Amino acid sequence: MFVRRLLMATVLSTGFAGMASAQCDTSFTLVNRSGSTVNEFYFGSSAQSSWGVDQLGANVLQNGASMRFQARNAGRNDFRIVWATGERADVMGVDICTTSEIVATRSGIEAR
Repeated sequence: MFVRRLLMATVLSTGFAGMASAQCDTSFTLVNRSGSTVNEFYFGSSAQSSWGVDQLGANVLQNGASMRFQARNAGRNDFRIVWATGERADVMGVDICTTSEIVATRSGIEAR
């Protein structure tokens, strides 16, 4: 009886832990409130050593505009924007599970 209860408790706790991680919403919105055009946008797991490809592709993000994205990895992610002037800003180690916006501002980039 004790073994059966222990097994049931293990299954339930593992199931709930799995549900908690499955409920992580990795979608977010890039919002441009910088006063300038964002020409490039990169993001990915903090565990990666490179930025990868520009997620805007052939597009740009005008001041006042926003665009939805989906991170591939839950947990910590890094973000980089590059403005039309060539200046760039990074924000590192953002928990994507608790972040819904990445905002380009006049002074850099913020996770909210």
